[in-house]
Amino acid sequence: MKKIKGFTLVEVLLSAAVISILVLASFSVLEVGQGAWFSGDVHAELRKEIIRAFMAMERELSPTRPAQQSVPFGESRTAITFKIPQDSNDADTTILDSFGYIEWSGNISYALDGSNQIIRTDPAGATQVLARYMTSLQFSRFRNNPALPQDLLIINLTAQKTSSVGKVASETGQLIIRMRN
Repeated sequence: MKKIKGFTLVEVLLSAAVISILVLASFSVLEVGQGAWFSGDVHAELRKEIIRAFMAMERELSPTRPAQQSVPFGESRTAITFKIPQDSNDADTTILDSFGYIEWSGNISYALDGSNQIIRTDPAGATQVLARYMTSLQFSRFRNNPALPQDLLIINLTAQKTSSVGKVASETGQLIIRMRN
């Protein structure tokens, strides 16, 4: 009869310790991977929100004039109210009135609400969300160089998102718009 040899207690404990170390190492690698995924994915999402807001703002703010918006030269504001060229009588399908002057829309505004969203309010009072996760919105009309025109509007945005495990991702962006003269 053949004798069956088993494992000793030391061998079993040693193998259990090695397996435990491997399991802990794999969980650490997974945690690092999850953190990297959160960082890359969330930063991309925040950049996308900033770009979406900038595209909408540039489309509407570039045709306005410095006199048709609420940020005075040399100041900075957290919200802006402005008007855009618009055919107000709808009869002639042109933005010029009978005297050749530009017809302007009612007041449109951009502001940050309490839910970290940039809200666009149209002349009728209807609102639209331009971007989410925004923690800072700043409109300014400063210039460091006197040779630069006064019709520049500078928009600074900061977006921030916190993961379920408490990691914080943040992105910032700046857009400079030259308003119509």
